[in-house]
Amino acid sequence: MSFDLPANIRIAIEADATSQSRVEARVRHHKVIIDEPEVRGGTDSAATPLETMLSSLLACLNVIAHFIGDEMGIEIDDLSMSLDTAFDTAVVRGDQQATLPFPEIALTTNITTSASDAEIARLREDLEKRCPVTVILTQAGTKINSTWNVTRP
Repeated sequence: MSFDLPANIRIAIEADATSQSRVEARVRHHKVIIDEPEVRGGTDSAATPLETMLSSLLACLNVIAHFIGDEMGIEIDDLSMSLDTAFDTAVVRGDQQATLPFPEIALTTNITTSASDAEIARLREDLEKRCPVTVILTQAGTKINSTWNVTRP
């Protein structure tokens, strides 16, 4: 996955609100649909904005883990992740004291690799510093409790 990484990458997204809860966004040549469940006025035709954001954390971790793995010469044979969190709705309800919608995220990473324990430790450390979505969440104050399950081929 080696490629030249420019200093800046421009991201342009356009979106149409097709209802009070549904958005159809265009990113490059892709359509991204975001909706709410019926209980919140949506049609439940797609993931919610928050589910989409949290899914982007897992997607970003995947890309950056492979990017760092390539730099380190680590072959990642298999990688899967899951997260669990509680959404503190006080921000949405307008509680002036609320500042952190996701105080804590439990992240589980399952990786199959022949990398040593020391290499895995360095990969994890670099990943926490270099995954943009992780950086955004932790800078906001979210604590990410990460568990790694390593399987060797």
